Amino acid sequence: MNDLMQRFLSCPGRTIPTLEHMHRIDAWQGHVHRQFRSIHVGGTNGKGSVCYKIAEALRFEGYRVGLYSSPHMSSFRERISINGELISEEAVESLLPAIMDTGDATFFEYATALAFAYFAQEKVDYAVIEVGLGGRFDATNVIEPLVSVITSIHYDHMNILGNTLGKIAKEKGGIIKPGIPAVLGPRVPLDVEAFRAPTSTTGFYDDENSSVAKIALQILKVSEASIEKGIKTRPLCRFEQVADRAVLDVAHNPDGIDKLVQAAQLHFPRRKLHYIVAFSQDKDARSCLQILKNSGRITCVGGSFPRLLKPEVLASLCDQAQCAPTVGDALIRLAPDEIAIVCGSFFIMNEARKSIAEWAAQLPTCDGKCASSSHPNSQSTAREPLLP
Repeated sequence: MNDLMQRFLSCPGRTIPTLEHMHRIDAWQGHVHRQFRSIHVGGTNGKGSVCYKIAEALRFEGYRVGLYSSPHMSSFRERISINGELISEEAVESLLPAIMDTGDATFFEYATALAFAYFAQEKVDYAVIEVGLGGRFDATNVIEPLVSVITSIHYDHMNILGNTLGKIAKEKGGIIKPGIPAVLGPRVPLDVEAFRAPTSTTGFYDDENSSVAKIALQILKVSEASIEKGIKTRPLCRFEQVADRAVLDVAHNPDGIDKLVQAAQLHFPRRKLHYIVAFSQDKDARSCLQILKNSGRITCVGGSFPRLLKPEVLASLCDQAQCAPTVGDALIRLAPDEIAIVCGSFFIMNEARKSIAEWAAQLPTCDGKCASSSHPNSQSTAREPLLP
């Protein structure tokens, strides 16, 4: 890692809710985000998937589409892409130094400014912009989008956003602007004029994400053919089946975990479930584990990311949880009739993917009798991982 990236990645996070720094950077840049059309997507869960579906549908329509999302799993470059191609190292090294010389700001503010500069430089037609945290004071909230989307509102980041759904809704609803169409998920507790997606009746959480994305795309007047192709896609690690008996999912809060359990029971109704979990220190891991323990076996694992809870600390939060040092160690314990579902943190997924590939290579060759889902959407339609 070079000095620039070390300096960049060591920048602090946000501690005071303010857009002052971002407005200063935005003015210095000449409001470059006005050079392309944007879609703004926030929410507690589902916002990354909705961003991906919208970006893919616009791409199928023939547009050049930027996507800004977070967090990343392996390389920072994953956060900024155009038509599926990650920002190059050369572009980062070219654009970032001047942005960081604008004065003290947070990592996410610099990253957001970098995305705007890159999308403007590359002349994208559209950019789909995912809110980082909250909405009202998020660095992305300087844009003037064609449509604002809020996928869901649930308890997460309560130390920053507030400890009631009303307070959280106020923060996330801050991306809704006068005169700009808004799309809300079916259970978003906001009393505003907006298009509201219907509640899914399938029991699979991604179908709700598809409904939200579809309404936003219809507002943008995208063709039905491109919409249908786009909403069938899912980003990596959203109920992504990576082997006959292994699934990756980045559910990391109680609502997300509850939806994951429903999806697992829907896709694998006759199989035993073995959840391999890791959580960051700022997550409500105890509540998540309580939900999981009623659905299957639990093994708590660690990883290289410094903010992850130690496996033994995590396991102590649930009387039915075991612990193992790594995902690879947990996979060795998988019973023949179990499906492994790795979840809880973005920051374990890259290691988990490698461990599953090594583990699966040791299994007997599938002869058509391997475990498979009974649900038609079981196999992820996401493309191969774009990691350096």
